[in-house]
Amino acid sequence: MKPLLRLLPFVFSAPLLAQGLLIGPSPGEAPRPPGALAPRTGGVSITRTAVNAEIVDGIATTTIDQVFRNDGSRDAEGTWFLPLPAGAFADGFTMTVGGKEVQGEVLDANQARGIYEAIVRQRRDPGLLEYAGEGLLRARIYPIPANGEVGVTVRLRQVLAPTGGLYEWAWPLRAAQRGDAAVGPIGLSVRIKSQTAIRSVLTPQANAEIRRLGEHEATVSLEGRIDQLDDLRVVYGLSEQEFGLHLLPYRGGDEAGYFTMLVSPPRSLAGKEPPRRCVQFVLDTSGSMQGVKLVQAKAALRAFVGRLREQDLFQVVTFASGVQTFFASPVLASAENVATALARIDAVQAMGGTNIADALKQALEVPLPTNDGPALLPQIVFVTDGMPTVGVTDPGRILELTKQVDKQAMRVFAFGVGDDIDVRLLDDLVIQHHGARDFVRQNEKIEVKVDALCQKLAEPALTDVELRCDTLDAFDVHPGHLPDLFCGEQIQIVGRYRGAGKQTVRVRGKQNGVEREYVFTVEFPAAMAQYAFVKTLWARQHVAAMLDAIRRSGPKQELIDEVRRLATQYGIVTPYTSQLILEEQDRLARRQRGDGAVPPAGGGRGGGAGPSGPATGGPAGPSAPSSASPSRLQDLGKTRTGAEAIRESLEVAGGEAKDEEAKNAGKARDNALVRRAGGRVFVAVGDDLVEQGLPADWATLAVSIEAFSDAWFELQRKDKKLSEVLALGERIVFRDGARIVRITPAPKAEAEPAKK
Repeated sequence: MKPLLRLLPFVFSAPLLAQGLLIGPSPGEAPRPPGALAPRTGGVSITRTAVNAEIVDGIATTTIDQVFRNDGSRDAEGTWFLPLPAGAFADGFTMTVGGKEVQGEVLDANQARGIYEAIVRQRRDPGLLEYAGEGLLRARIYPIPANGEVGVTVRLRQVLAPTGGLYEWAWPLRAAQRGDAAVGPIGLSVRIKSQTAIRSVLTPQANAEIRRLGEHEATVSLEGRIDQLDDLRVVYGLSEQEFGLHLLPYRGGDEAGYFTMLVSPPRSLAGKEPPRRCVQFVLDTSGSMQGVKLVQAKAALRAFVGRLREQDLFQVVTFASGVQTFFASPVLASAENVATALARIDAVQAMGGTNIADALKQALEVPLPTNDGPALLPQIVFVTDGMPTVGVTDPGRILELTKQVDKQAMRVFAFGVGDDIDVRLLDDLVIQHHGARDFVRQNEKIEVKVDALCQKLAEPALTDVELRCDTLDAFDVHPGHLPDLFCGEQIQIVGRYRGAGKQTVRVRGKQNGVEREYVFTVEFPAAMAQYAFVKTLWARQHVAAMLDAIRRSGPKQELIDEVRRLATQYGIVTPYTSQLILEEQDRLARRQRGDGAVPPAGGGRGGGAGPSGPATGGPAGPSAPSSASPSRLQDLGKTRTGAEAIRESLEVAGGEAKDEEAKNAGKARDNALVRRAGGRVFVAVGDDLVEQGLPADWATLAVSIEAFSDAWFELQRKDKKLSEVLALGERIVFRDGARIVRITPAPKAEAEPAKK
């Protein structure tokens, strides 16, 4: 059995900070002077880390499991440490190593800082001080056996204090890189439970999965490599109301503020009958659907029909060169009618052309029955694998036709099967008809996506959604048009604002055909530093909107200039803006040298790019891309069909890469180009990390401060945000109030002469 280090629970009143491992001497080595630390051994690594948190009514219990591997030929000693944040306290802890129980140490604030500063001065690792707080837990792990492993389990308890009705749990992934031991894969899982209904859950991690498990439970999970992940944050809000609205604002200095607003309905409309629907399934049966595509489409159609409620009406429309319907008009989803539809689905064959226009016209023109109750909610599920080849084939005319014949505000939800699809037509169609679209790629299973859409369409919480905040000076708000809101979902709205103070937010829409309004009071602060990641959330959405505009209308100069400004200012890296960041690196390098010379492509950390425009303080103008890193902005939107068009549609909308390898490559690319710390954006220029937004003559204005000097430690102590900036390394350029500071490496210590 592996030796196990067990630490008793201890309680936090602030977010969890960091852990690390310092490798000490092997048995029999000469003792070191007080404060001296052993050289890096490189033999011990943390082979895996699992962080599991369970948050129950605001009390978080976090368990960290780590396995330390010693690949050396001799036993190793390690010092495991955990900094405590301001206001935290511990009730003591013990450990068991090799069957022996050993008492650990709980150090106070002064002892902790002294130890940290000694470590930092000796090892020159500025990241250690980033998480230093008011106390420190320290334990000795010995032995870590030669060619063996030691397991470590730590359990923490933390009280999450809500801010503005929101709870935040945080885990600093970057902390796991500190100390001597290399860190392997990491997995995180956060489970939230609450007696009060959970209305909103958000994490800025783009590749984290959020799952809602009823009204009172949710999970957030994430896996990856430590060097490709930022610190994990989970923010959630509770609501006693039928609908929930939570605001995450950020505002620093004199600039306009940023906000993310989460609008969340309940998981179900408890005590209320779900709205009656008229669902029409429009299925492409053209010759190109033969084989696997038709098998997938039939399976999807069976799943949809099987999930209908008895009070729903439904129709199946199949189309190839012509259009056919299963029934003369939409019928009730009785057992008999469903059985008839399922039998006819089995008999469907693929042949002929693709008459998209007539098929959609047939579904959109169906008269809905009227009665004294609420109006039927009309939904169309459109499944196709190709482009229009019969009838009206011009995409613009098809959109105009469907707009003209839709007199009943029907919602259109589209599935594109395979790669030979008119992607632009599907995108424009669902936007025009207030729906959504998804793609089922070659050899991809359709069942999961179908099941998700079935659940979504079954219970609309609010249709024709409108959000108003009449007295707020808001701008650059996304999305511009709100989609229907379904039970169990949430709408995320981002934007910027001027002014400050309490505001009344009204969410209006129709529920079962009846007008409803929900009123909330929120405060937009004049200053708020807690949610710095909201800036990035807004910038990503704003860049996505500009990229989508380029994709739809072509590479217009004003759109390219706006993308350039946003990408360089906020460090937004996408497949279409990576080149812009590289151009910014070149521009900053020219500032640093004080000339107009351009380094060769591939030079400097993160690679180089070709000429990008005049060496001025403003954004560089557009230019021809270098051969080393060609720009894709000019090519965006040139194709509207095929695999490339699908990829563009997904990427500009924030869709993820298809496979894990592509995801990891994308994250590594982003980290190589841009770093974030303390709410600021930095790009690599040679060996330096330079903050965005500095004046053109920053190189001549900068004040140099040597890393780990007294002045460096003074900077680190005075401001937590600056501490995060300093943790980036020994070569950083940033603004500190009215001055610009350039951190330079400390001189290397001279080696002592060998004793004779």
